[in-house]
Amino acid sequence: MPTLSGRLRQSVQVEVFREYCANSSIHGVRYFDRDERTTCERFWWLVVFLLSMLGCGVMIYKTYVKWNQTPIIVTFSEKTTPVRDIYFPAITICPETKVHARTLNFTAEIEALLKDYNDNNATSDQESIEQLKAVAQLCNMMFHSNYEFLQYLNGTKDDVVGMLKNLSLSHHDTIQGCVYSNQFILCDDHLATTLTEEGLCYTFNMMPEEDIFRQTSLHTEYTYTEMWYPVPGHETVTEPMYARGAGLHAGLTLFLRQIKEDVDYMCTGFSQGYKLMIHDPGEYPQVSMRNMRIPFGHEISIALKPQMIVTSPSAADYSWEKRQCFFNHERHLRYFKIYNQENCELECLTNVTQAICGCVRFSMPRSNDTKVCPLSMFRCMYDVKWIVYDIDDPERPVNEKITAMVDRCNCLPACSSISYDVETTQTTLDLEKFLRVNRRRYYRPDKFYITTIAIYFKESYFITSKRSELYGWVDFLANCGGLLGLFMGVSILSLLELCYYITIRPFSVRKRLGRLDQRKANEVHNSLLAVVTKTE
Repeated sequence: MPTLSGRLRQSVQVEVFREYCANSSIHGVRYFDRDERTTCERFWWLVVFLLSMLGCGVMIYKTYVKWNQTPIIVTFSEKTTPVRDIYFPAITICPETKVHARTLNFTAEIEALLKDYNDNNATSDQESIEQLKAVAQLCNMMFHSNYEFLQYLNGTKDDVVGMLKNLSLSHHDTIQGCVYSNQFILCDDHLATTLTEEGLCYTFNMMPEEDIFRQTSLHTEYTYTEMWYPVPGHETVTEPMYARGAGLHAGLTLFLRQIKEDVDYMCTGFSQGYKLMIHDPGEYPQVSMRNMRIPFGHEISIALKPQMIVTSPSAADYSWEKRQCFFNHERHLRYFKIYNQENCELECLTNVTQAICGCVRFSMPRSNDTKVCPLSMFRCMYDVKWIVYDIDDPERPVNEKITAMVDRCNCLPACSSISYDVETTQTTLDLEKFLRVNRRRYYRPDKFYITTIAIYFKESYFITSKRSELYGWVDFLANCGGLLGLFMGVSILSLLELCYYITIRPFSVRKRLGRLDQRKANEVHNSLLAVVTKTE
């Protein structure tokens, strides 16, 4: 038989439930406890209510998934950006001709060395072999397939960079003049010799080495960039220059010269001229990854259209997984101070090359205890690049350790980055007639190729893309409130009302029912006492 406290608890629950059904602001609840409703009607309303709750829950779940997985959207900025607010891009130029013929006749030396190798004669001097092996690291795969014997010749020196610097073309002979913003400028102030996988290249408007690399992590054997020597009393410019507007008059024009007798077709193949790369001033160039071909004897006009993407402060509050980009302070690189996708990929390629080959390419950043790969490791270095960038190729053997290393690279784009769409036009330079008209016969056009490159911004303003918040907390709560209101008529007060009836109201009802029970007990006791007294 139920106790008094059990009956009281049950009475409280029933009373609170009936009161909530009668006064609730949630639609449909009032029909659950109406005496005039039949059991069938109340069951029908219960089913409808549960179905409505299910539909509302499913829609809220989908909204949550969208908010959780894709909270960031990339849209166009509200305002256009003037090109004067951004840096002029860095321009890296790599000649296909690697050495002076008077210093090293590469084709003649290779043919002589091949003849000695086939005849088992050791007439070639060791210095010449070392020079050929150093330059061969810049040659294409076709050369290495045809002259593989060079890899097996013993060498005594490993100073690849030192030899390349001694053999390379003179930068003053290669770049004859610079015009920026319609004014002749001193090339030495803005050009640097840059060490790349294509050898020694020349870069205009790039940040200095100490601003790009972590000097404490690099080796001390040689530098990767070297500013040209300015005129005495003239200070070298260390910061990149800002753009000065759109149009040819505000751009950069470079005059390049190539001695015809230096052109060599054995190392780099039938495509001669220059490789040109346009990149951000904070990016260390990987010219072999993306470049434009510049032929000899042409005037090239390159119109740029910036493609810049920035990240709004609201999106910066999200994690990089949701944002899909890194700020400079979020992603630490061992060798680079500046984070961008290209620097990260170069460091990743360096780490994988060291893991597979046990050494790195001479142009890669490295520490003092890391070896530079000799020519015999060229095939290994060549294959690593394809392993890194084609890690999902099903035809390649799977190495779980290397795959995990590549996955850890996680080279997402920088949250603020810039690239350039280009439009090019070109025409042939009739240098001989020009010199004849201007009576400059001393220039000897039969001895040189002259090439001009004009690089400029196409428009004065461009539209910036922006990562911004697609769904924030406010948007998510607003969507949830809208769905709850649509399906069930629920508001925040409805939820507070439910909490009230679950937590506070039962105590008040229990207290009231307890007083009523006590009053009834006293009335019964008084009645019995009166009857007993009257009987006596």
